[in-house]
Amino acid sequence: MIGTQLHRQRGSYSVEYAFSIGIFLFLLFAIIETGRVLYTWSALNLVTQRGARVATVCPVNDELIAQIAVFGSGENNASKIIPGVDSGNISLSYFDEVGAPSTAYADIKYVNVSITDYTHELLIPLILNESTVNNLLAPTFSTTLPVESLGYNPSSESRVCFA
Repeated sequence: MIGTQLHRQRGSYSVEYAFSIGIFLFLLFAIIETGRVLYTWSALNLVTQRGARVATVCPVNDELIAQIAVFGSGENNASKIIPGVDSGNISLSYFDEVGAPSTAYADIKYVNVSITDYTHELLIPLILNESTVNNLLAPTFSTTLPVESLGYNPSSESRVCFA
């Protein structure tokens, strides 16, 4: 009688293992994908901080600001550290003391760099609606800093990017 019960349960170990390994692999890959998303968002935040620091010492709307911010090079200044990011994702804004937009050098007191419209491509498809199956829209990252020289060089009385 005992031998008959053991004989009936031999296949159950394989079924339990299949369910267990499936759940384990799903959790493992979910953790890896979450880590990739957090790394990318951290890098996007770094891009805005770097861009704001460069923008404080470069002339208003200098094209080098976006290139340096994204660690860009090559065609369209694509980023070397974040796939899908280029200088086109960078937005620059200049503000006076009260926070109103300004482009007059004498009035500018703050510079804001933000990165918008970045979509992170997931390696592991999630079961979501069809429009977001492999894409995750990142929030807008932004950094505001007080200006420094805005590229002004007193010895030559000109404005150049010191980056």
